[in-house]
Amino acid sequence: QKEECIKALDAGIAIAISTRAGSGRAHLAQDLHSCGMVAADNLTCQKARILLALALTVSDTKSVLERIFRLS
Repeated sequence: QKEECIKALDAGIAIAISTRAGSGRAHLAQDLHSCGMVAADNLTCQKARILLALALTVSDTKSVLERIFRLS
């Protein structure tokens, strides 16, 4: 699964990692963070998807996406 995510990132697709648990934060392993994935922190999958779609209207750079997710 990780390899497929890396292929998607290489193709320019933004990926935000979130948790499907009822509560809690999604932490990103260092290797996934260095690949370019963004942690959705405490957002549900549904909220993370909406925020990512809105964030991509502003920028597709990792640093900007991370900042937007931190502000949520």
